[in-house]
Amino acid sequence: MTRDKAKAKWAVARRMVEITQAEYSSHTVNAKAIKFVKTKLQIAIYYLSQLDEHDSNYTMPFTVNQMKKALKSPITKQNVKDAADWCHQCRLIRDKACASWNYEEATA
Repeated sequence: MTRDKAKAKWAVARRMVEITQAEYSSHTVNAKAIKFVKTKLQIAIYYLSQLDEHDSNYTMPFTVNQMKKALKSPITKQNVKDAADWCHQCRLIRDKACASWNYEEATA
C-alpha cells in the first residue's frame, strides 16, 4: 500500500485523536488524561499506518468501538491503561514486522 493510501485509510482515526486547542490549553486532570490517551492512540495509528505502507499482515490490538470508548469523557484509569497497552502492542507488532522490510532505495 502506498503512503497516500495508508494516510487515507487512517484519516478518520487521526481526526478522532487530534488534540483540540481547548484540550491543549487546559490543565485539569481530565484534560491531561485525554491528552495522554490521544497521544498514545496517535502513536499507535502511526505504527499501524507503517505496517500498511509495507503491506504487512497484522491483527488490530483494538477495535474502533474500544477506541471510541477510550476517548469518551470522563477518562478513567482503565482508558489510560488501555491506550498505553494498545500503543505498546502496536509497537511490538511493528518492530516484529520491520525485520523483514526492504529499505533499499527504488532505482528509477
